[in-house]
Amino acid sequence: MSSVAIQRLRVVNQNLRAGLARLQSEQDRPTAIAATEFADLLAEIVCATDCLRGGGLTAAPEWEKEKSQFRSNLEQLAKVLPSVSGRLLAEKARLEAARAHVAKAAAWAQARAKTL
Repeated sequence: MSSVAIQRLRVVNQNLRAGLARLQSEQDRPTAIAATEFADLLAEIVCATDCLRGGGLTAAPEWEKEKSQFRSNLEQLAKVLPSVSGRLLAEKARLEAARAHVAKAAAWAQARAKTL
């Protein structure tokens, strides 16, 4: 049980680090962030939570190391998410403005066609 739990937590930590790297590397491209990335991060956190609830491994140094890395990954995620949220909100505003522009252009074109 202990080695399986340690290995699961190790994999979760690797996946969280990879997810954090993707979120941080997309600083200038908010559209490159897929909704599935957030679902994947949540799934990893749930997996780690289940693993940590299994507990009983407090004496194993590897277990403590993985728990510490998991905590660090969560702290980094907490620092990154506000920036990601801001980028996504800015992109949403940009898309809404573009949609309004397209709607106005379509209305103009329709009105123009009726006058001809």
